[in-house]
Amino acid sequence: MTRSNVPHDAPWPRPGLSARGSALVCVNEPRAALATVLILQELGIAVDLVEDASAALRWVERARYDVLVVAGDDAPALAEALRAAAPRARILLLRDEPPPDLDSALRIEVIGPPADVNGVMRALWSLDLHA
Repeated sequence: MTRSNVPHDAPWPRPGLSARGSALVCVNEPRAALATVLILQELGIAVDLVEDASAALRWVERARYDVLVVAGDDAPALAEALRAAAPRARILLLRDEPPPDLDSALRIEVIGPPADVNGVMRALWSLDLHA
């Protein structure tokens, strides 16, 4: 048996788990994270949930995601780092308004308030994961 130096909180590479796609959620507010995960699962999307930016970056390096949902104080910087790591993923930033220095070329979509379950559901329902 061989040992791996891969952090235990990073997934093993795997083929797509869902016909609709896969998503990584990094949202620091527990209720918003749970709501986002449940909505994505209801839409038939396989979901991984991480607690912080460093874990999100490790997971994106090991698995392919169609959608990345991020929120929190460090979310704009994380979204930019995730874009570099996952150039084809759809990135959704849950935030009141786009950060002033957010580069539009990064193709990061901002879901503004109200970031309630219905607002998130509308934004996620409209995803065309195979575009």
